[in-house]
Amino acid sequence: MTLRPAREDDIETLAELNKQLLQDEGHPAPISVPELLARHRDWLATGEWSQDILDVEGHLVGYIVHAPNPYPLDPEIPERFIRQFCIARQYRRNGLGRDAFELFMETRVAPGGRVTLDVLETNPTGQAFWEAVGCRPFFRRMEAFRPE
Repeated sequence: MTLRPAREDDIETLAELNKQLLQDEGHPAPISVPELLARHRDWLATGEWSQDILDVEGHLVGYIVHAPNPYPLDPEIPERFIRQFCIARQYRRNGLGRDAFELFMETRVAPGGRVTLDVLETNPTGQAFWEAVGCRPFFRRMEAFRPE
C-alpha cells in the first residue's frame, strides 16, 4: 500500500467515495455528488485540507483527508486531525483500513505527535474500527439546535 497526494484526476473518485462514506456513517446532511466534487476540488486548489490516496497495486482503495491541528493542551505536540478516512466498500473487511492507518501514522504524523478525529454516534462500525486501531475517546462533542 502506498499513500500519495490526490491529483485533479482523482477528484471524481474522491467525490463518489465521499458519498459512500456519508451514507455508511449515517451522516444527516444530504450532500450531492456535484457538491462533493466542488468540495474536493476546492481542497485540492487551496490546500486547506490534505487529501491522500490509498493505492494498492495501482488500485485506488480509499483516501484520507487531514490537516494540522494544534493540540490545545500543549501546542508543542504536533497533531493531525483526520476529517475523512474512507476505504471503498469493495475493499473493506480485509485489513486495509488498519494498514492504511498504520501507514498514515508512519508517514504523516511526526514522532511524538497525535491524531484526532470525530466519529458520528450513528456510526458504531466506525467507532469500533477506531478503537481497534488504538484510538480512544478524548471528549464527546454534543449539539443542540434552536428551533427556527
